[in-house]
Amino acid sequence: MILQISNAIDKETISSVVSGLDVSQFSDGKSTAGWAAKDVKNNQQLAGKKSQAATEVLLDRLQQNSLVQSVMRPKQVARVSINRYQQGEYYGTHMDDSLMNGVRRDISFTLGLSPLSDFEGGELVIEDTSGERSWRLGQGDILMYPSHYLHRVNSVTKGERLAMIGWVQSLVKQPSHRELLFDLEQSLKAEFDTNGKSENFDRLTKVFHNLLREWAQNQ
Repeated sequence: MILQISNAIDKETISSVVSGLDVSQFSDGKSTAGWAAKDVKNNQQLAGKKSQAATEVLLDRLQQNSLVQSVMRPKQVARVSINRYQQGEYYGTHMDDSLMNGVRRDISFTLGLSPLSDFEGGELVIEDTSGERSWRLGQGDILMYPSHYLHRVNSVTKGERLAMIGWVQSLVKQPSHRELLFDLEQSLKAEFDTNGKSENFDRLTKVFHNLLREWAQNQ
């Protein structure tokens, strides 16, 4: 499942976080790229204590977004970072590593930190069996997708694109299972909003939790 959520974090929070960043601490993004990806990675990433403080605030807000949590069902966050693309910078087609420090990467996400009016280009492009699909993420928008897809970030042709990227190990390993649980949970909530705690709501609840119990991997 590939899903974009608009305004996943309020713009006031993001603006406050961005204003507190130390731009002098951005460094060459190649330092964290895999051996093959170094040849196609041309961006910058933020290091230092201010980066950690910023990502902690943003992750906390994402944890409060019930829709984001329903998509990911996170077990643990493998890694997050803030990156910057200025004019002419890009990240060519690559594959995210399957493991980081022993943590399996199931879901990749990009959270936009710049208003769309601040930059041109910089599309996130994902390749699946149907071809290529692209997204331009505005401030507060998040795109979540299974980490098994090839993807790239097109060159920024004007301005500056800031984003937080991250990888999550999910309690539910299989992408198809996560999608079924997401759809079922949204149907369950819609039934409750329409008819309250009906017999149908109770049946949906039973199916949802028994499937989650079957598919969740706590160990």
